[in-house]
Amino acid sequence: MVTICCYGAWYYAFGVLLDPILDDTGWRETWLSGSFSAGMILIGLGSMFGGRLLDRLGPRTVFGLSATLAAVGLGSASWTSHAGVFAVGAALGMGSLGALGFYHITMATVVRLHPDNAHRAIAMLTIWGAFSSPVYLPLTSWLNDQLGWRITVRLLLGSALLALVAAMIAVPNVIASADEERPSIRKVAAAATAPGDARAFTAAIALVGIATSVVLSYQVPVMVAAGLPATTAAAAAGARGFCQLGGRLPLGAIVTRIGTARALYVALSAITVGSVILAVSSRLAIALVFAVVVGFGIGAFSPLQGMRAAELYDRSSLGATMGFQSTIGQLVGAVGPLLAGVVAETTGDRRWVVPIAAVSAASALAVLQYPRLGEQR
Repeated sequence: MVTICCYGAWYYAFGVLLDPILDDTGWRETWLSGSFSAGMILIGLGSMFGGRLLDRLGPRTVFGLSATLAAVGLGSASWTSHAGVFAVGAALGMGSLGALGFYHITMATVVRLHPDNAHRAIAMLTIWGAFSSPVYLPLTSWLNDQLGWRITVRLLLGSALLALVAAMIAVPNVIASADEERPSIRKVAAAATAPGDARAFTAAIALVGIATSVVLSYQVPVMVAAGLPATTAAAAAGARGFCQLGGRLPLGAIVTRIGTARALYVALSAITVGSVILAVSSRLAIALVFAVVVGFGIGAFSPLQGMRAAELYDRSSLGATMGFQSTIGQLVGAVGPLLAGVVAETTGDRRWVVPIAAVSAASALAVLQYPRLGEQR
């Protein structure tokens, strides 16, 4: 529930609420897309802290801090009529939900809860997490139509707070044992950027951060620009989230057959191809093809990221390591929505933001294969 609600309450809902907020307030699109990028930067800066806090104090402290900061941030954003206050509040709310409630936290938690069966635990977590988009995207569209964007934000925030508080009560407060060595941040960063597979993996996460941030924040606006009604576009985007199950349910068999490294190639290829399809989603049938292809790619990449990290890095500092990688992915990925906003305003056509996502995903695929090419030479 933490995973579903923390991703859904703003990270996914933003793309649906972008036009309603613009229509109601008259604020500039670059200002709003910039607030989303600022939220990604806060997620990036806070993820390393969140991972270290998880290793030292356990998930209950992390979830409690997330709930407190999100309530202040998104609560303020939903009430204000000042663009600057909205931007700061929305960024703080998104940053706290992301840095303290996204997969780098929940994956590391389930690995500690199930140390002997980490791959299965991550797969099960991400299968449930795939319900975030199909629930929150159409729900956000419906709530906005009925109640307006401000009340919608408050209700979505309330759902995240409920999940976080429930998790504080229900989830065992698993932490690293006292005798486990906890490497410094410098050592964690050095391990994550060591030459070879580790460095390529971290670089790929950064590039995927750009691709996914553009797709998630602009999938609905791009489909509307291509000709779909807003409600239909939101439903198709929700289907994209549901189709993430297509990348997660068979993942165990895929990894067993070809391994995590090659499975990552497949996932990134799907994100690349699906991003291109998004630009021509003028009909529902094409939009559903986008949903299936990108849904598979993003759906597979999230658990594969955790699985690959569990293979490459020391589990005693897995929270900090995944936090560091999340920091890299979010900080670099923050460029995506901001650049997309500039491109959309400059060209007058939001479909031109799609090449940003497609090129980034293709670059991630190339980077992941670089160590293999070096070995072959």
